Amino acid sequence: MPVFEGISRLLEHYPVGGLSQYLLSPDTNIAVLPKSIDTAMAPRFGYLGTSFVGLKRANVGPGNTLLINGVTAILGYGAVAIGLGLGCTKILGIGRNRERLTEVRSLSLQGRVVVRSSEDEGDIVEWVKQQINGLGPDALYDCLGVGGDASSTSNLVGCVKQGGRLILAAGGAERNIGGQPYFEVMMHNVAVLGTIWFNSAELDEMIILIDAGVIDFSFLRHKFFALVEVNKAFRTVGDRPGGAVNVVSNHMSEGCVTDAKAR
Repeated sequence: MPVFEGISRLLEHYPVGGLSQYLLSPDTNIAVLPKSIDTAMAPRFGYLGTSFVGLKRANVGPGNTLLINGVTAILGYGAVAIGLGLGCTKILGIGRNRERLTEVRSLSLQGRVVVRSSEDEGDIVEWVKQQINGLGPDALYDCLGVGGDASSTSNLVGCVKQGGRLILAAGGAERNIGGQPYFEVMMHNVAVLGTIWFNSAELDEMIILIDAGVIDFSFLRHKFFALVEVNKAFRTVGDRPGGAVNVVSNHMSEGCVTDAKAR
């Protein structure tokens, strides 16, 4: 069954939107939160879980170097925190907003996170290689924001180490990826993976790691709006406040929060 057809059929059974005060959900979509996890964090699990599953499927782990393209949005912030928790030795982040890049770098007090603005002068691929002694990163996680130029992705793919992994999460990026000769792509042997969501077991695994303190999402800054202020919430999201800001429509019913899809 095509993906979108499957979604359409699911919506026929569960037609009430996420901004409703009450809604029905399949029991397989319900996750139990331990007391250590603030319910205000849970609405971000759609984005954070997407980054978690992408890095897990690419076998990102202890000793790896991770390169993140589009690091200043929520997918990128989350990937930094997850990569640190999974044991990456070094995380290289590329983004535009210098203030947010400074904040991203501060997620590691041991200097494991190194960042650069995409607007800086100089060859960005050479910068990547300089950070890891001329070697390529083990994985490239591409999470450009909506309207991002995928040509930057194409440029960075070539610096991934032989046998490395490319994880694509930027569904709103524009232009094609490619341009390398067939033989070079074959010899480079880079696996291309996509991540857009997760299953219940994968979400439960992430919750366990957050509860244990292995993955730290404490960088999130929650900004609450009452349900009647939901349009203000959407305007705030539209202003692109950055990946550390968590915009939440907070229903007055006990403990119920709904994601306003902040980027």
